[in-house]
Amino acid sequence: MKLPTCVLLCALLGSLLAAQPAAKKIYPKRWVYAGAELGTDADLAKLRGILETAAAHGVNGMVLSGLDRIDLEPAPNLARLQQLKQLADRLGVDIIPSGFGTGYGGALLSHDPNLAEGLPVKGALYVAASGQASFRAETEPVVVASSGPAPVARFEKLLDVKPYRCYRVKAKVRGEGVAPNATLEFRADTLDKKRNWCWFERPIASGREWHEYTTAFNSAASDKLNFNIAIEDGLAGKLEIADLRIEEVGLVNVVRREGTPLQVRGDKNGTVYKEGRDYAPIADPELTFLFDHASPTITLPAGTRIKPGERLRVDYYHGMTIYKDQTPACMSEPKTMEIWSRQFPLIQKYLAPKAYLLSLDEERMGGTCEACRRRHMTMAAMMGDSATRLFDMARAASPGAEVFVWSDMFDPNHNAVANYYLVDGDFTGSWKYLPKDIRIACWNYDTREKSLPFFSGLGFQTLAAGYYDADDMKNVEGWLESLDKTPGAVGIMYTTWESKFKLLPDFGDLVSKRK
Repeated sequence: MKLPTCVLLCALLGSLLAAQPAAKKIYPKRWVYAGAELGTDADLAKLRGILETAAAHGVNGMVLSGLDRIDLEPAPNLARLQQLKQLADRLGVDIIPSGFGTGYGGALLSHDPNLAEGLPVKGALYVAASGQASFRAETEPVVVASSGPAPVARFEKLLDVKPYRCYRVKAKVRGEGVAPNATLEFRADTLDKKRNWCWFERPIASGREWHEYTTAFNSAASDKLNFNIAIEDGLAGKLEIADLRIEEVGLVNVVRREGTPLQVRGDKNGTVYKEGRDYAPIADPELTFLFDHASPTITLPAGTRIKPGERLRVDYYHGMTIYKDQTPACMSEPKTMEIWSRQFPLIQKYLAPKAYLLSLDEERMGGTCEACRRRHMTMAAMMGDSATRLFDMARAASPGAEVFVWSDMFDPNHNAVANYYLVDGDFTGSWKYLPKDIRIACWNYDTREKSLPFFSGLGFQTLAAGYYDADDMKNVEGWLESLDKTPGAVGIMYTTWESKFKLLPDFGDLVSKRK
């Protein structure tokens, strides 16, 4: 059938219009991300400089991280914050407080280090003597005096482990001929390669100097693990290891809270002993979440029912550092939300913000302690519950304020998945539990063409977090092209983790003067 000429012309016109790039837009929210360091007048001067540069180049918002521990700030720091707020008001720049996440637990742990998320240890062996009980490893330590230079930058060893035990790893490592951007990784992979229980990464220099590293892992349900040390992002070269030691430890970084119960029982008689009567309160005096110190002993007071020589089984939970310095906190322990509830009224008092950014990102532990398990909720539901409760707190303190949240833990194209780091559970579907009025700050450049339309299709407004310490604006240009095609896109942010503000003027000019 021959189509009428007008129909063909309309179809051709539609095709031409579809091929045209989306119109360039100037978005109402043009933000810059900065850390709220206000400990000295020099810190304030630095933030003032960023603020003045931002305002001079069309940036109208400054996101300040670290304000989620405002109740711990001394008076001089709060006075500096007020000065910064006064300048921001004069310049017409909004201050957007950021924080309130448990993935990076620093703010919560500064209130109480025992809020760290806990990994379970079951049946660690302690043996009683006069006045104390000491840890006794049940796994023979793995010791490698020297690996010799490996032809490729990887070392592997199969480990026999006890399930639900904690193992410390110490090693000296040097790389030769590795790439300048190489990183050293320790892993403890399950044999099916579906889970890794050791997330440790450090930069490594190409040279002949030895560097010593210490980390740990919890074996979870595994009885065998494939342990490996590898140089990633530059596999060419050689890897040499000396003084490698992998050994079981007990009560290192033990966390004590309602959701991490501890039990000491007799190995043979099964008697559950009472803390405060049969043994002194247990704690790790070096609760650093590093594993560079000895296993604490258990003090046995006079009148204890524990006999000298008795073998004891200890169940407990320990915290963990992921990568270099990320120690996750528990999202389910009631004290977590109680601490957050104190921050919002103070933020309102000092800033009266028009918007917040919730840092519910990279939640790499969760679902493993009793506080989480007792809720009988999926990790997706717990994630959404955290966002909802924080959203409500922000709105109660600052009526009408917009609330944004980082995208990754609610994005099926990013981190809203199963088998995520050390999490026991599945984040799939977390987006279903978000408040309908929350806004999404998308930050994964590689998935932007999927993530932005995903959230837009659910009715959420979106903001792009771009830049990430590059040497040019290509990342930002890519985000802008994607935003221009996205219904409900409201803004873009200059996001630096390395405090690189050199390109802030270029960013501001680019996003505020689009042609």
